[in-house]
Amino acid sequence: MTASPGAPAPAKPSTWRPDIQGLRALAVMLVVIAHVGTPNLEGGFIGVDVFFVISGFLITQLLLREVDRSGTVSIAQFYVRRARRILPAATVVTVIVVLYALVALPLGRLHQTTVDAAWTSVFAANWHFALTGTDYFSTASPSLFQHYWSLAVEEQFYLIWPLLVLLLVPRLGRRSFVILAGVVFVGSLAYSVWATGADPEPTYFNTAARAFELAGGALLGCLMSGPLTSRWRHLAGTAGLAIIVVATIGFDETTPFPGWQALVPVVGTALLLAAGPRTWTGRIASCAPARYIGDISFSLYLWHWPVAMVVDYLFPETTHLLVTAPITILVSLALASLTYHFVEQPFQHKRVPVFSRDKRTLWLWPISVVVVLAVAFGSSALADARYTADQRAAQDYFDEHGYQKVEGEDLDGVQEELGEAVEVAESGAPIPPEYDAEALQDAMWTDIVDGDCYASEGQQDADVCSYGDIDADQTIALVGDSHAAMWLPALDIIGEDHGFRVVLFAKMSCGPYTVVQDGLGHSHEDCDAFRDFTRDEVAKLKPDAVVLGARGELNMADREGLTVDEQWSEGVTDAVEVFSESSPRVISLGDVPARPDAEPQDCVDAPGSDQSDCVVTGESVELHSNDITRTAAEEAGAAYIDTTEFVCAEDGCPLFAGDTPLYEDDSHLNRLWVEHLAPAFGRELVAMLDD
Repeated sequence: MTASPGAPAPAKPSTWRPDIQGLRALAVMLVVIAHVGTPNLEGGFIGVDVFFVISGFLITQLLLREVDRSGTVSIAQFYVRRARRILPAATVVTVIVVLYALVALPLGRLHQTTVDAAWTSVFAANWHFALTGTDYFSTASPSLFQHYWSLAVEEQFYLIWPLLVLLLVPRLGRRSFVILAGVVFVGSLAYSVWATGADPEPTYFNTAARAFELAGGALLGCLMSGPLTSRWRHLAGTAGLAIIVVATIGFDETTPFPGWQALVPVVGTALLLAAGPRTWTGRIASCAPARYIGDISFSLYLWHWPVAMVVDYLFPETTHLLVTAPITILVSLALASLTYHFVEQPFQHKRVPVFSRDKRTLWLWPISVVVVLAVAFGSSALADARYTADQRAAQDYFDEHGYQKVEGEDLDGVQEELGEAVEVAESGAPIPPEYDAEALQDAMWTDIVDGDCYASEGQQDADVCSYGDIDADQTIALVGDSHAAMWLPALDIIGEDHGFRVVLFAKMSCGPYTVVQDGLGHSHEDCDAFRDFTRDEVAKLKPDAVVLGARGELNMADREGLTVDEQWSEGVTDAVEVFSESSPRVISLGDVPARPDAEPQDCVDAPGSDQSDCVVTGESVELHSNDITRTAAEEAGAAYIDTTEFVCAEDGCPLFAGDTPLYEDDSHLNRLWVEHLAPAFGRELVAMLDD
């Protein structure tokens, strides 16, 4: 029977729990506040775990009540309800996000978005992200559909769970199902603990490692016919909320998850569910505003992540959280409310004529898949055609105008060509047709360095490798992270021209300065061990000079009463003093500015972009750190080279000079540009060596 829009709302069933809508509101808002970057609430990602427990609890109770009422479970009706609940809103959001990507995003990100959309359409996004090595907590070009992983986990669980109820409960009774739920809970938890320790990134998305959370809710649904009625319900509600608050504040991206840590939100949610609506926590959860957020929670979850990504994409990196967070939350709430009222509700209340009958509702899934795939791959084809047309237009432009000549042999010459490059860019010159996001990375410093000659994640030493004139008597040690190593192509050329050997000591994300750099996937212990290895090797080498380089203030935070700036200054001083004991000359390189607001890959592939979109001011953490590096290094007796002058002119920092790219990603220089700089950089370096 279809309710007419003007008919009074049907009475709520006796099993309806208003507080559970409030718990849904809590869950979704925890996720939202975490994803907008709220300080000290990074653990809000546990909101997904709260959802899992609630889902396992409600679905299990629904199925068991159906068995009690009819003696069986209608699998078809179960999936009819799931289709009406999930598919319309998920499909609408997916299609709109793909169309946004077609209009606004660079080609590479559009292709990523369309592939991800295809996986979401078949509820396999979690396995896609696991197999492609996605790190849920990484901020490097995250997918617009990354949050769909949890929806995939739930739907995979629901493929099996109703069938198990149908097979066990009518024949063997409820106790058999309780035992099964307990086995799933224990087995999944044990696997989750092991897998999280062994390979945490894919495990985050793993259905088997998450099943215990849904099974935990299912167990509670089996064992409790209703909320607690004793005085213990007040303690349960208070304890449950306290546990979730502690996890939200205490957990962050460094917390191994899920593993045993996921038990924390599971237990907290179970206590809140057990406490019920007749407690102070239940009354708050049952209030009208909380219930409404709970009503729109599914649509809010679907919208909040792409909205956050769009806001992040549109606003400069320096925009304050107090601006971006409210915008993200308000836009997400507005879109969620519209989707709830105009998409979710019509389908759930059978007001969409074609799908008002249950049998037709089951066609929603194949129709959804076809629609998403058609939009996704159609968008990809349109973008490819658009890009090809832009490439032809760019080739015509440069055939007519030619490329700026790039021939600077000294710093003054480099500055002149950088200034001219900015003028060319600001005139609206197109991106050189030879370059797209992948082509920018065809020339990297690692092209001339064997992988054993530098340390990556988890490594504490590396082979000691030589470049330049390897038979020369004069030796220079190049020490630092990838921002030091990216200068090796120039030093290799300079060494051959001026007769010195260059010995590399480099570890990714680990500078030579004595500071704590706990980056994602990089431990401070490994960094310290590599610094000790480097200092021992340099002491044995006794080079004529040590050149230090690092990405300024990377992966640092205030600690032990010292600001990042203070730690950096002390670290530079310590490193210069230590290496001065092994070499008569220490030279510290300044860092080049990163380009977070105009990443090279985005600039060259963005719809309608030209070189003017790729000019940046240079304002960045790296530029800020240079003043501290210079002061500390010179006071400790080292020389200092300002590398910013090799990539930025007074009017800005271009991405191209002629047909040569300056950067290969948002912070590393392109090897072609570094090799071009060899004569000018060599003049600066050799002058300091001769002092």
